[in-house]
Amino acid sequence: MKRPKGEGDYNSTCRISILPEHILQRILYFLSQTEVVRTSVLSKSWRSVWCTRPNLDFSIHAFKGNKQDFITTVDSTLQRYLDQRLCVEEFSLRVSIGSDDDEESMPALEKWIRLVTNMGLKELHLRISMEEYPCYSNHLPSVVFEAESLKDLYLERFIVDQNTIRGILLLKNLKSLDLQRVSIKDDIFEKIILSCPLIETLDVRNCRTLTTIDATSLQNLKKFTFVNDNVPFVDDCRIKIHTPSLEVIDFRGRYMPFLMGADFRNLTRLSLTDVDSPLDHLSTCKFPSLEILYIYYCCGFEEIKVFIDAPKINNFDYFGDFIPSISFATTTTSSSEWRSNIHLHSTDVFSSLWFVNLNELLKSLSQSEISLNIDQCSPIRKNIA
Repeated sequence: MKRPKGEGDYNSTCRISILPEHILQRILYFLSQTEVVRTSVLSKSWRSVWCTRPNLDFSIHAFKGNKQDFITTVDSTLQRYLDQRLCVEEFSLRVSIGSDDDEESMPALEKWIRLVTNMGLKELHLRISMEEYPCYSNHLPSVVFEAESLKDLYLERFIVDQNTIRGILLLKNLKSLDLQRVSIKDDIFEKIILSCPLIETLDVRNCRTLTTIDATSLQNLKKFTFVNDNVPFVDDCRIKIHTPSLEVIDFRGRYMPFLMGADFRNLTRLSLTDVDSPLDHLSTCKFPSLEILYIYYCCGFEEIKVFIDAPKINNFDYFGDFIPSISFATTTTSSSEWRSNIHLHSTDVFSSLWFVNLNELLKSLSQSEISLNIDQCSPIRKNIA
């Protein structure tokens, strides 16, 4: 017998709806707040589940710039969670704030953060809408640093200064700190770092006024990401980061010093982009676990010879306008497992010296399977994620 049109879809929806509530909440976890609300039309079970999921995500964009509707919706949602004594483990906000004296948004933001802090908050994402307010104009509420249960903190386009951290910092359980276009000075950054000894992931991108990052006190740090895309007003930043616990370093900026004799015993991935500072100290460092090395347009390798002590290397990528003099320790992997991808942009007519340098590079990589690409044209600097 032929099944009526649409019956299969209906039965599939019914089968999903009878799943246990914790599984339905897990499904809704991966949807946006707008998409989650739409599921309420599916059945009574979906209507109850979307109102109790532990992660909330609100964006001013979903309200087409209507600030009052946005504030009212967030207020009513959090009040319902409070009345039902529900948990909010993850809270994400994209807000639109005109200035520090915004009479509605700033007090509301501080109230919301204080509320979710008392609801078991573990992850907090705060963003200021970039389209309307491209400059740093708003101070981060100090209540953020009172959230003792917080494990992950993401901030974008806020000012973090002495007013923000005027009290005691209670983020002793913080494991991930992500700062995107945050205006912050060295002494404030240092105070935050010293107050969060459990940080495992540190991500700093285009932070104005930050001139030094000293993360040597973070003995649990596993992943460090730094990006300076040469945006206006972003100063050069000096990095001090040689913690043995590091497993991944992704760096894009002009100045990246390596301490002579540093021991990166757990580092498995190292990516360097647009580094201008000399990188000859790399030859004195130990990389016993390094498997992946990416070098993209780094003038710091020009006119120096570098030896990388990385016996477990299995993937080496190089993009550049010149031929580097780089070699590796004898690898413990077979040649079929180790790959070298060399991409050269040449603006000059190939000279005999150019071919000599290329030959030396290929000889130093002879243990690997080599892929060579040569582009004889004006170099194109690409942002490589």
